[in-house]
Amino acid sequence: MNGISQISEELLLYLKRGEKRFYSRGDLAYHLQIGLDTLDRALLELTKWGYKIKVSRGKGIGLEGIPDLLSSMEIKDGLRTKILGKEIHAFHTLGSTNEVSFRLAEAKAPEGTLVVAEKQTAGRGRLSRKWHSPPGLGIWLSLILRPQIPLAWVPALSLCASLACIRTTEKLVKKTALLKWPNDAYLNGRKFSGVLTEISAEADRVNFLILGIGINLNQSARDFPRLLRRKATSLRIESKKKISRVLFLQNFLENFETIYLNYKKEGLEKFKPEIMQKFYLLDKEVIVQGGEKRITGRAVDIDAYGALVLETKGGLEKVTAGDVTLV
Repeated sequence: MNGISQISEELLLYLKRGEKRFYSRGDLAYHLQIGLDTLDRALLELTKWGYKIKVSRGKGIGLEGIPDLLSSMEIKDGLRTKILGKEIHAFHTLGSTNEVSFRLAEAKAPEGTLVVAEKQTAGRGRLSRKWHSPPGLGIWLSLILRPQIPLAWVPALSLCASLACIRTTEKLVKKTALLKWPNDAYLNGRKFSGVLTEISAEADRVNFLILGIGINLNQSARDFPRLLRRKATSLRIESKKKISRVLFLQNFLENFETIYLNYKKEGLEKFKPEIMQKFYLLDKEVIVQGGEKRITGRAVDIDAYGALVLETKGGLEKVTAGDVTLV
C-alpha cells in the first residue's frame, strides 16, 4: 500500500478541521466535489490506514480517532520547517526508503523531500547490515539533501543527524542520550538510532545526498530479534512510556533543519562543544576496523570534518570511516 490518496487526504482534513463533528454523506460529497461512490472508497481507505470513522444514524459521519500514523498529512499538520518535509512520500510498506529517495533525487526531487515508511522489508544500516524496521514501532525515513559543500564536509552530516535525534530524544523523554561515532545514538549503553548516508557526486561537487535514519521508538524487548536484545533499545523501553511517532518526527525535522542550515554555512564548529559533551567514545580505548586496516587507540576528539581522532602508540591518527568497537 502506498501513501493515502489525495481525495482521502482532503476528506480527512475536512473532518479534522470542519466546524461540525458529524456530516452527512451528501454534505461531504458536495464539499469535496466527488460522487458518493468515491466518498465511500475514501472512507474505506482511511479506515484501512487506522483512522476511526464513526457513522451514526441521524448524525452522519465523523472522525473519532487518529492513529499514530506517519502519513504526509499527519506529518505536515503542525510541522514548522522551511525546507525539510515540504514534499513527503509516505508508504505503508517499502523495501528501503534510501533506495526510493535515490531514484527521486535522480528525477530532480527538491531538497528536503522526505520519504517515510511504516515498514521496511530491506532496511539497511552501515556496512550493508540489515536494519530491523517493523511496522508501527519506529521511524524509518530518508531525506534528499542538496548541500553546496565540499566533499570533505559530507561525513559530518551523519553526526549532525544524530545530534538532532539526541536533541529530540532529550526534549521528549528527558533521558540523556549519547552520540557514538560515526552515526549512532545511544541510550543507557544501547543503540536506538542509526544513520546511513549515500551520495551522488562529481569531482569535488555534491549532486545530492540521501540521509537515511532509523529510530527505535515504541518497541518492547520482545519486538527485537533475540540477537539484538542486548545491543538495541527503544525510547519506550528506556522511558517506560509510548512516544508519539508523529511528534518525534516533527521535532526531529525541525532540529535537524536548524543544524543543517547552519552547518552548510559554518561547518561543525558551532556544534562541536555539544557533540563532544555527548561523545560516547570519549577517552575510551577502541578498535576501528576499516577494510583491511585496523587501528587501536584512545578516542580523544572529533575534528572539524567529523573524523575520529585517536591517540595511538604512534601518535594522533585521524579516522574518517570504519566500524568501532570498545576494547
